[in-house]
Amino acid sequence: MKGKVKWFSEEKGYGFITGQDGADRFVSVRSVIGADLPRNGYIVDFEHIDSAKGPQAVNVKIIATPQSAKADDRITCLSCSRKMIPRVITGPPLIQGGGSWTPVPKRSICPFCGQTYKKFPPSLGEIFGVIVFVIVALILLNIFLNR
Repeated sequence: MKGKVKWFSEEKGYGFITGQDGADRFVSVRSVIGADLPRNGYIVDFEHIDSAKGPQAVNVKIIATPQSAKADDRITCLSCSRKMIPRVITGPPLIQGGGSWTPVPKRSICPFCGQTYKKFPPSLGEIFGVIVFVIVALILLNIFLNR
């Protein structure tokens, strides 16, 4: 039977498929054949079974994707060659004022292999903070040495 993915959550591992007959069927990630998981709007081929919890779709195969879903804006990791969306790692600014600080982006990494994809340069605020710190340190050093 053919149907359209009504809703599917990769995080939860399940969703629902609306068959050609208009009935909704539960689908689990375990029932999907292939490496790709279905997304909302995908056209799939499946087998219908009646389970104790209601109608289910099993042996689900993706046969068509909507045009909007075909665009893959992920980048390729230079280390492991997998398509990915880099994860941003934050940290403290170069100069920390007071007892608290706001995290700033430091680098991005591949979520699969952990290799650094991109290092972020210091922000203007961080550069300004370092300049102010150096000027104040030089003034204090000059005062201390001229006593």
